[in-house]
Amino acid sequence: MMERAPAAPAAENGAALLTVLSVLMVLGIAISILVERTRGDIKPWAREVETTQALYTAESGIAYQLYLERFSDSADPSFGKAAEDSAADPFVKPAAPTDTFAFRLDTGQAAPEVRVDRTRAFLDITSTGRYRNAEVTVSARFGKALDDSIFGPALTLDNSMPLEPFPPESIFGTIRMKIPAAGVPASPWPQGFSISAYTAEFTDKKYYALESSLQKKLGETGGESGNGNYSPSDPPDFKKPGGISFPLGRVELINTGEETWVLKGPGRIFCEGEIRVKGLIRMENVQLLSGKDITFEDSVSGEGNSVFARGSVYIHDHCRLGLEILSGKDIVLRDKAQTTLGSVLISVGNKNAGKSGDTLNAVRVVNGAVARGFLIAGGPNGRVVVGTPQNLVEGVVMASSVWLSGQVHGPVLTGKLLCEGSNVRNCLGGGKIDRSRLPANFVQPLQLGPQDRRQYVFKLMDWKRS
Repeated sequence: MMERAPAAPAAENGAALLTVLSVLMVLGIAISILVERTRGDIKPWAREVETTQALYTAESGIAYQLYLERFSDSADPSFGKAAEDSAADPFVKPAAPTDTFAFRLDTGQAAPEVRVDRTRAFLDITSTGRYRNAEVTVSARFGKALDDSIFGPALTLDNSMPLEPFPPESIFGTIRMKIPAAGVPASPWPQGFSISAYTAEFTDKKYYALESSLQKKLGETGGESGNGNYSPSDPPDFKKPGGISFPLGRVELINTGEETWVLKGPGRIFCEGEIRVKGLIRMENVQLLSGKDITFEDSVSGEGNSVFARGSVYIHDHCRLGLEILSGKDIVLRDKAQTTLGSVLISVGNKNAGKSGDTLNAVRVVNGAVARGFLIAGGPNGRVVVGTPQNLVEGVVMASSVWLSGQVHGPVLTGKLLCEGSNVRNCLGGGKIDRSRLPANFVQPLQLGPQDRRQYVFKLMDWKRS
């Protein structure tokens, strides 16, 4: 008969259990530390995935909006909240309305929020995409590619008089004249084309829209009394809905210090009197509307601003501004002032002159100034003046008459070329036109020219992510 082995002492059993528990505890701590460290590595990766998905959502909103801008069947599309899904069958994909922003990326994601600003010369689209805890906003500005049938030649002359002889180095590019001149090779004239008719629709439409907006705002109750005197210590409050208005006053934005005052919009200031902006001020996304004149002086800078004046607009003293200007009278750049490439300068010809005999309006570039963008002087007496050989225009010049002493890097479209002693002939004088030096990626405002959006070739001007 076999004998049973003696049982292990209780002390040895307790020691073994304690050893096992100690090992398990150490392993547990090690695993917890490893998991925590791994989780820390996963979090940034997960945030990056969510942010990327939100970015794709925002970009898809921009892309779809461009589709609607071109192919919407509505004359003035409205882009509000997405329509409710009315499809009873969950497997039937709802059709996107043709004139509203409503579509689905997939059933688990919300459509991006898209805002469109058509108040300016170019098309501004802002799209916000969200995915889980991430949110990304993309802002894009679009114009359209230049129509080579209109802007292709260096000089397009809607003339009734011949062109004076000029040196071959004065015009680089082809020439198009309604009435050909002897000895000047010219491209055919498009049937029915008129420079004055081409500019009239854009200038008048834009002017009267902004004039109506100014009158309406100044006629509302709740406007500010007196004048608006703003400084870095007392800036305008752009949080007020609808903008700030001074029905009987004028406005001054002045910085006398040596530190730049950054004035950020979006914001609008309306006033019956003049507006003056002076000093080291950088303006971004600000709109100024005046019943008289607007003046920028002494190193004002900025981008994305727009200006409306029943009178004239003056820019001088080393200012450098990206502006969309619409004036009833003159636009004057002087004293080394500059406008940036996306600028649009339009003088429509004093719509408020009444029975006044002074109907001449001009865009004048003098005293070492440089103008970039579109320079348009509308009306039968509209004129663009590039006053001295030191003056330069980089962009497009359009007017009933052009006085060209400086240079234009881009096309010139006019009915008459002016210079000293030219009463019976078009005279180029000392001016130079070089179509080949038009800045790369130069973009045309959407409202200028044919309005059939199906003919648009949208061109990206600016793309920002925030």
